[in-house]
Amino acid sequence: MKKRRRPVRDGTPSEQGAIVKTKKGLTRVALVYPNTYRAGMSNLGFQRVYQLANQQEKVACERVFAPEPGQAKTPVKSCESGLPLDRFHIILFSISFENDFIQILHLLESAGIPLRSSDRNHTHPLVAAGGVACFINPEPIASFMDFFLLGEAECLLPQFFGLFYAKNNRTDLLASLEKNVPGAYVPARHPPILYASSDPLRSDAPHPQPCFPKIQPRYLENLDHVQTHTCVLTPGTAFNDKFLVEIVKGCPHGCRFCTAGFIYRPPRIYPGETIFAAMDKARGKTDKIGLVSSAILDHPDIAAICHYGQKNGFSLSFSSLRADKLDDRMIDLLTQSRVKTATIAPEAGSERMRHIINKNMSQRDILCAVEKLVEKKILNLRLYFMIGLPFETDEDIEDIVRLTQKIKERFLAASRKKGRMGTITLSINAFVPKPFTPFQWAAMADETTLGHRADIIRKGLRKTANITVNMASLKIARISALLSLGDRQAADVLETACLHGWARALKEHQTYFRQVVYTQKHIPQPTEFFGDDPLPAAPLPWNILDQHISQRFLAKEWHKAQQEKQSASCPMTDCKTCRVCIS
Repeated sequence: MKKRRRPVRDGTPSEQGAIVKTKKGLTRVALVYPNTYRAGMSNLGFQRVYQLANQQEKVACERVFAPEPGQAKTPVKSCESGLPLDRFHIILFSISFENDFIQILHLLESAGIPLRSSDRNHTHPLVAAGGVACFINPEPIASFMDFFLLGEAECLLPQFFGLFYAKNNRTDLLASLEKNVPGAYVPARHPPILYASSDPLRSDAPHPQPCFPKIQPRYLENLDHVQTHTCVLTPGTAFNDKFLVEIVKGCPHGCRFCTAGFIYRPPRIYPGETIFAAMDKARGKTDKIGLVSSAILDHPDIAAICHYGQKNGFSLSFSSLRADKLDDRMIDLLTQSRVKTATIAPEAGSERMRHIINKNMSQRDILCAVEKLVEKKILNLRLYFMIGLPFETDEDIEDIVRLTQKIKERFLAASRKKGRMGTITLSINAFVPKPFTPFQWAAMADETTLGHRADIIRKGLRKTANITVNMASLKIARISALLSLGDRQAADVLETACLHGWARALKEHQTYFRQVVYTQKHIPQPTEFFGDDPLPAAPLPWNILDQHISQRFLAKEWHKAQQEKQSASCPMTDCKTCRVCIS
């Protein structure tokens, strides 16, 4: 195995750390990120799988990406050897976002590989998928996959390849995969949980009960001996030669719309010494390090991590920061790390809505953080808000405008003292219900409602200087909702979209689309659970998985949201001791 700097080829930037194996007789694995090179190489999970697969002695894992927008639809080839996709033994899709599902079909079609697993045979590569989008809800693409590997790659890849070499053929492998590799899922061996065709989301509609063991995605118990960092360094990413290091998996705060706060419970912390060792690997390659996590400031050694970076001449950046944790010491560390832009996610403008979504962050926390940041010469601020949240009203949206104006006032006053004015950028996204969260039962707000609420923000801030409002596409959001919440029938929608585009697909399948996306699912009461089984009376398509968090707990959280009550953060202790969210 050779790691080397790979020169520019086919428009791909020069890289440090690409792994090239030239030995004959190796199993050729195409690790496919169903988006562009820039997006894929910005993804730490994708890079980690690439590294782990190539640690297998008999495996040559090569990267494949979707074509750039506007590029001719020709069969894609791997970065390492230029091998076409259909020439690999195994195609493994690494999927982080549901909106990339459509690219899976485009890539298979361009390679001449049948889209549906049932139409493939021994002459075709095995087609599999993993990644966080899959272990949230694999069902919309289940018909296209021979199997899934669900969970963290460290737990799955060694066992999978061991079984792969022990079996003589495709049929035997798929027949024995789930038994021998916990976390593997072979859709053809399971009847799906489907929304009923008449009125799928009414509480009295018929719902089949699964009669098979649920699949448990695999997670590492701890991160004591694991490093997750950039493997291949390249200027062709969103981070431009920045070496990324993950410091916490998951988030303890339990925002009710966010999967990271639930599927990764309890959050796991990389030990400080492990992070230092990962940072050392950037030495001689780049002086820019990005610390990655949904809960960066919850790492108990964050101050020591920042000091280590500064002492070793690294410029640090942070994926996101909680305003309620930005004390003077932390802001001093940000300043010393030469941070120029701070990102804060209030998510909602009103205290009422922040109680509903369990965002334990007060207006005072936000305004104080803004003042402190500007006083320390961090003059650019990015704010994230959502619209269309459950129980939201127009008044709550007007509170986004009012909060932004208050932030601007504090921002302006503090900036004047420094003699320099920075910028405030609002990123506004539509709420999309996600599986395995308390809001998984919610309906998405329709386009008319979302458009109206977006207009409230635009008009309210139109005349406010130094504020930029970026509104994410509402069309993309509704497609994301369909692919997040869909059952196996969503495969038909995806095929139509692949052949004729999304506009036609949504029109032809509009009844299914509206039932899945715009109708609230039945929200179970405590009496609607079966003994210790957390599956409610009206199962959801993704209940084919067991994510350890009980549906009963999620339902209780929904009802607390309805009552505008907040919940405590995860104590980050062993679940068997705490048991709050597993019973």
